[in-house]
Amino acid sequence: MHGLNIMDEKIQKKLHDLFVLYSKNLPEKIHNIETQWHALLKKWDLAGFQTFHRDVHSLCGSAGTYGYTELSKTARQMEILLKEILVNGLLTHEDQELINSFFAQLKSALAKEAPKKPLIFTDVTELTDNKLVYILEQETDLVHELSENLKHAGYHAQTIDDIGSLLSSVQEKQPVAIIVDTNYLKKSALDQLIAIQKKQKTPIQLFCIVPNADLEPRLTAIRAGCVAYFQKPLDVTYLVQELNINCSSTVNEAYRILILDDSKSLAEYYSLILKQADMITRAITNPLNLLKELETFQPDLLLMDIYMPGCSGLELAALLRKDRRYTKMPIIFLSTEDDKNKKLAAISLGGDDFLTKPVSPHDLVSAVRSRSNRASILNYYMTTDSLTGLLNHSSILNRLNIEVARAKQQNLPLSFIMIDIDHFKLINDTYGHPFGDLVIKKLASLFMVSLRNRDIIGRYGGEEFAIILPGADLESSLKICNDLRLQFSRNYFTVNEQKVHVTISVGISSFNNNHDINSIVIQADKALYKAKERGRNQVVVFDETLIVN
Repeated sequence: MHGLNIMDEKIQKKLHDLFVLYSKNLPEKIHNIETQWHALLKKWDLAGFQTFHRDVHSLCGSAGTYGYTELSKTARQMEILLKEILVNGLLTHEDQELINSFFAQLKSALAKEAPKKPLIFTDVTELTDNKLVYILEQETDLVHELSENLKHAGYHAQTIDDIGSLLSSVQEKQPVAIIVDTNYLKKSALDQLIAIQKKQKTPIQLFCIVPNADLEPRLTAIRAGCVAYFQKPLDVTYLVQELNINCSSTVNEAYRILILDDSKSLAEYYSLILKQADMITRAITNPLNLLKELETFQPDLLLMDIYMPGCSGLELAALLRKDRRYTKMPIIFLSTEDDKNKKLAAISLGGDDFLTKPVSPHDLVSAVRSRSNRASILNYYMTTDSLTGLLNHSSILNRLNIEVARAKQQNLPLSFIMIDIDHFKLINDTYGHPFGDLVIKKLASLFMVSLRNRDIIGRYGGEEFAIILPGADLESSLKICNDLRLQFSRNYFTVNEQKVHVTISVGISSFNNNHDINSIVIQADKALYKAKERGRNQVVVFDETLIVN
């Protein structure tokens, strides 16, 4: 559970120390900014005035974040004036008097405002291994198909007979998800379901089945708070994929957040708040180091200030959006800026959100988590095969590249497997393409259920699959592949009351330090070719004696 554990206590101690340090340094910070101002009055310097403006901007944001509300408001008024002076290129006597009065107000606010305690982010959401899914659907064949597919995906499906039983079951034992036909969601039942949902500490993911293309059942699904709705006739594989996306830990992962703010105290504060929400963070203050940090840290999201020395956040966003490696990475801007045009400019240059400092811990976590989660879901769709939910061709090769590099670095074994469904063209010609798709989906389900969480599975193309087994030596890889082959061949499909058995052929390439990605793929492919040449329904391991004509 999120909340008060040992890690949280350490983070809260660091937050407390950060607040104490900020309060201790604040008088000196204001004094240094005032010293800058006096130096400018003696000798005008445009670059120096720009630095002065940026430091006042930083004070406005940090003071508000650390609880000095009145001081932050005064700094904000001062910053607005400084911005006008920069735009007009003119510093009048009245401006000088006003700036002097602002410094007097800053000191007065500092004397009146007591040091603040940090606002703590607490998340009551429980992270569990809950795999229970309730199904309320009247078509028995559909219920059976849903249950089987959910079982293959690692879930425990429980069929519910009526809406009353569903409501009582949820109160007795909370599921991770509910699949319900909207025909059951009449007005009173809908209100009760919504009320029960609101009482749950952990949200229940609701998936609705709508009977047709009419608007009314879809509105019912939306009003019930569904994550997604699906129209009959149902694509069960797609529904299970959607359920897996929203319920599995792969999407609720510990997101990696890179924080860029030239104020060290703010960067550290944001970092600690996000760590409390189980995110992995790295905070930097120099914008010129951004590209290097992006390369080494590989963040899921960039949280960035707008006004910084050297270059602005807007310039960096424009730069990143022209680099194909970072076109899809979410960027959230943080600034005291409340100019509507400036905010629109930030979004138009590639920003995904704009948070105005000071931002509460809850709002910060909510924005970062929702943007990261959305990007994770979009990435899932871009990298997976729509029929099976496995990685697509390019994604499995990208993962192979990563795993080969890791195996070399850590001197670990690795196996690459290529699998082909035997006589697949004949299967399609004899029983039709829908049956062929069913065979592909069943084989994919077998892989997902049978292999380890760390194993990487992809649909290589057509009836061909690829599997990466990190840390698996040749002996264990051979056993795994033979077990998969035997298990699949023992299953049968029923077509027109006829039992149909389908087999697979498998080729294995075992990694060594001389391998690159191309050679390991070629060797697995040669082994697969040899397995088919020798009569199919077998596993062949590549060795140097294999010669493919």
